[in-house]
Amino acid sequence: MKVLLFGGTFDPPHNGHLNNLRAAVQAVEPDEVVVMPAGVPPHKAASATPARLRYAMCGCFEELFRAPGSPRFTLSDWEIRRADAGYRNYSVDTLEMLQNARQGAELYMTVGSDMLLGFTQWHDWQRILTLCVLVVQSRQPGDDRLLGEQADRLKAQGGRILFAHAPALPLASRDIRSGAVPLEQLPPLVRRLVQQNHLYGYGR
Repeated sequence: MKVLLFGGTFDPPHNGHLNNLRAAVQAVEPDEVVVMPAGVPPHKAASATPARLRYAMCGCFEELFRAPGSPRFTLSDWEIRRADAGYRNYSVDTLEMLQNARQGAELYMTVGSDMLLGFTQWHDWQRILTLCVLVVQSRQPGDDRLLGEQADRLKAQGGRILFAHAPALPLASRDIRSGAVPLEQLPPLVRRLVQQNHLYGYGR
């Protein structure tokens, strides 16, 4: 059984996230996809958007899995509940939870190109390499050489790397929050929740 973890702050989730998840699914062909919005990411400041709204917006990913034969889709609030309980969660914690919850599963975790290049700065990164296959999605055109070099270095440390080949869609959540990118770059569910809840200055 293959389980693909797709995590992030998702503040908000946008069409670039859908593009990346679609490519990762094509590369891995998982039996289950677990989308997990972060509680309090250790490498970022806490999001100003309430976690439960970010969780609700992540319902947009379900549209990728409605066709017959699609992988099972799970939207998990595990990291959010950890944050509510006062814990600062690391990716290694999430992977160990999934390993225990899905005995015998082969775990895959998506990482963007920027995250792969800085991977050795992650908490307990060597342990992560033993727990999962890293599924890499380029976010910027032209970074293939740097990604290949970093992948080779991680493979020398025992890492398993799989590249999800899809056209890079350089779109960032911060651009949505700043108003630099139109709401049309958001899936319909996300656009509706942004406007209804007056997020990022919209709907006022």
